[in-house]
Amino acid sequence: MEIKKFIEEFKGFTVQEFEHLTYAMIKPDAVVAKEEILQDIEHRGFKILFQQEYQFSKQLAENFYSEHAGKGFYDRLVAQMTAGPVVVLILEKQGEIPCYQVWRNELGATNPANAAEGTLRNVYTYKLFGGPEMYAQEKATNCFHGADSVASVIRESNLVLYDMLMSI
Repeated sequence: MEIKKFIEEFKGFTVQEFEHLTYAMIKPDAVVAKEEILQDIEHRGFKILFQQEYQFSKQLAENFYSEHAGKGFYDRLVAQMTAGPVVVLILEKQGEIPCYQVWRNELGATNPANAAEGTLRNVYTYKLFGGPEMYAQEKATNCFHGADSVASVIRESNLVLYDMLMSI
């Protein structure tokens, strides 16, 4: 879906509707497997409402991850997020459990070395890099992002979609 059209639809969502949505990203290190990952996401029961590759600027990455500023992994995370395009996703999943929470369960632990078998971080860390011991020793390199609350879904979606719109 084209960004301007999606933003018009997005502006009409109510807070209650955001319970069934989440902001997600395929990070630059996993974009090479984008098509397979998108199929996997749909197979896991998520509807992809919006998806687009987008290059984060340093400023956008710093703003997006501002809550981590000053932490030991922050600079690596910003560098990773600007190393290549991401795939921006707005996902939908109906149910009793908020969509962001279902998505984060599907992602697995932030550190792929601790991600349960079958979770996205576990599966794609092995497929792309031979396993967490070969690649994902740092939290900054975990292939995916998932909002951690409804407030984060709203904040992150607005931040990135606005940046995308302004870059047209």
